[in-house]
Amino acid sequence: MLNICRNELKKLRRQKTAGMLWAVGILIPAFGTLLCIKNQYPFRNLIGANVMFGSFLMIPFTFSVMLLNLFELEERNHTLKNILVIGIPGWQIFLSKLASALVIVMVLSGIYTVYTVTGGIFLRNYMPDVVRIFGIYLGTSLCSICATMPVLLLIILLRKRNLISMIAINCYVLVDFLFTWQLSMFHCLDMHLPVLAAYRITYPFTILEYTDNLQRGLDILYYPMDRGLFLLGATAAVSVGISLWLYKRQEADV
Repeated sequence: MLNICRNELKKLRRQKTAGMLWAVGILIPAFGTLLCIKNQYPFRNLIGANVMFGSFLMIPFTFSVMLLNLFELEERNHTLKNILVIGIPGWQIFLSKLASALVIVMVLSGIYTVYTVTGGIFLRNYMPDVVRIFGIYLGTSLCSICATMPVLLLIILLRKRNLISMIAINCYVLVDFLFTWQLSMFHCLDMHLPVLAAYRITYPFTILEYTDNLQRGLDILYYPMDRGLFLLGATAAVSVGISLWLYKRQEADV
């Protein structure tokens, strides 16, 4: 399984699309950090901006497109039949692609941490807690990815139509982000979408410096942790389960 995952990551290294995504993933937090430094925002604002635009937009976008690339490469190069001939089960191939995309999520969380810790030196109320900052980005990103997991269904169903699938998953991620953006302004509070639950249950953990004006946000955005985790877990499990079943059905037709 580990070797399969390593091979999947090697495939991405040779792709121009993957290179462009890495460039975007590296440059976007740099621009955000420079903007916060220029305007001399408090350090907590840098954390909040990176959680909103990183964990709930760029990282789900990168995760989805990288995953699409892995499945699309398999379809384009007709490699699935050759892999199945040598005795590797289809479910291992499927899960290795998913694991490879999750590795990218961890790497991007590390990149955001480096930018935050570096840029924070020039900001007010700097708190250089590297482990906690990395935990914030990784935790919020994983919750966001669980909420975004239905894109896996779109990828499996539309992987033979690359342009359509690319448009579909981008629209899905963008709509999720717009709902999250509205929630940050205290709208959509009565909606129980997975991505909104992800934002609400992780919000208290993203606060490094408590201030009195944050209490209103904590009260309004409160969401039961057990209900939120159940919703995210169920969303991810159902999406992966149905996608794996569809993938195995497609495998039988190879």
